[in-house]
Amino acid sequence: MSTRQPRGAGHPDCWGKCRTYPGDPSWSEPHIWDELKKTVDGLLICWRPVVIACHHPHFDEEQCNEVRKQWHSPQYLEKSSSAIQTPLFANKSCDPFTEPDAPCAIGNHVAYSVKFAKEHNLCFGCMGKSTGSQALAVWMGHLRLTEWFDDYEGSNYTGPAVKMQAGVPVEQTYEEANARGLVMVSGVCPTVDFSGGYIQGGGHGPFGSLYGLAADQTLYVEVITTTGEFVRASPTENSDLFWAMSGGGGGTYGILWTVTVKAFPDIPIAGGRIGFSKSDKLSDDTCFAFYSNEKFDLPVVFLPNGTSRSIITFLQPFVDKLSSMRIPRKADYETYPNFLPAYKELELWDNRDGGGVEDSAGAFNIAIRPTLKVAGNPDDAVYPALNSSPAIQGKLYKITAYVGLLRELTPGSGPYLNEADPYERNWQQAFHGSHYNKLLSIKDKRDPDQILYGSTAVGGDRWSEKDDGRLCPAQSGVQWFLSEAFGRGRGALASFLPSL
Repeated sequence: MSTRQPRGAGHPDCWGKCRTYPGDPSWSEPHIWDELKKTVDGLLICWRPVVIACHHPHFDEEQCNEVRKQWHSPQYLEKSSSAIQTPLFANKSCDPFTEPDAPCAIGNHVAYSVKFAKEHNLCFGCMGKSTGSQALAVWMGHLRLTEWFDDYEGSNYTGPAVKMQAGVPVEQTYEEANARGLVMVSGVCPTVDFSGGYIQGGGHGPFGSLYGLAADQTLYVEVITTTGEFVRASPTENSDLFWAMSGGGGGTYGILWTVTVKAFPDIPIAGGRIGFSKSDKLSDDTCFAFYSNEKFDLPVVFLPNGTSRSIITFLQPFVDKLSSMRIPRKADYETYPNFLPAYKELELWDNRDGGGVEDSAGAFNIAIRPTLKVAGNPDDAVYPALNSSPAIQGKLYKITAYVGLLRELTPGSGPYLNEADPYERNWQQAFHGSHYNKLLSIKDKRDPDQILYGSTAVGGDRWSEKDDGRLCPAQSGVQWFLSEAFGRGRGALASFLPSL
């Protein structure tokens, strides 16, 4: 039997070898990085953490105080390629609030970058899928061009549409749509990039109950593969790649350059708020089901194509119950002529952390009904339970301890991939369900050398992250061969044999 390892079916370049790490003999010399920088017209960035001013030997008290003041501002952090908006995924390795003596280290140009990563055995990506110790990353944040179509014609859709580069943020999608008398299925947080993990992970938003998830609106994508090819994928062209990137998770099958999605005529919006707080008249003995320890706050009831009267009718049973319990409350309702004023005035996203539940956990809910029926029964990789559930509910910080309870409350439902528990043990089934094996097959076809990695991305379980951040194979070559072959059946086994 030949000692050559099988390739082209998800097998890393050489089992037993970890990804190259600084200090390794195979780590690229400075002149190699200089050559890459020239190849990409000088657009190679050696990360300098934004909080470096808070740590020795670069400590500067004035600059550090400015960083601390804006540390939770997405608008501030998005200006840097090294800033991580969810500090959990930096593992507090470079934090402005730790002591100055604490260490501070973070772990068509795109085509050259993926080629470089492949040639030099580097990792590309992680969960958060945009972070990775000593990895090579592609920063798409400045790619914000769009192209609007009044009458797009595709294989399964005719109507208004928009083509967007990978760095277009949610707020830009709404503002450009509004200028044309249109709306689209986009997110709530204004700074999230629409074409990144948002739409590739499904993408929920204010119009989910009316039109479905963002991934359900995808018409075609343009992708840079890990072999350096620029390809177009649609229901009729590279359909496997199109299917996987429409809800199968970001940073996994290729690097998304543009996405083209449906748009819809703008419509009136009804919105409202209702809430009450703990007071002398309302104690834990009176009401034990507080959303937080101090208050119940339903900050936005958002009703597309509705009126204030519709919201009042919808909430009336709840209001009557509060009245019967003599609970004082605050409520207001309003109708808006179109979407953008409602989005801004109702503050669908106000950077809140949610209410405290217990054990220092915090929560807030987003309740929508993004069924396949309202989306037009699309064929995409969105977890089936997500598109059939009556509601999406998230987020719950420190969520791992509560996952079991949430599953009991929502049997047969599924998590929203972009806001799921990053420590979910059975994430393959929990995040993808029956789609996982098909997604893994597409991953192996489109990224045969496993350049793109995320710990909970499809194929991520083939790798193990060591304490120092080094990425190594989770199995030996023999273990991998047996698990892959028998896991996929005789057909897969037969396809592997010629490479032995």
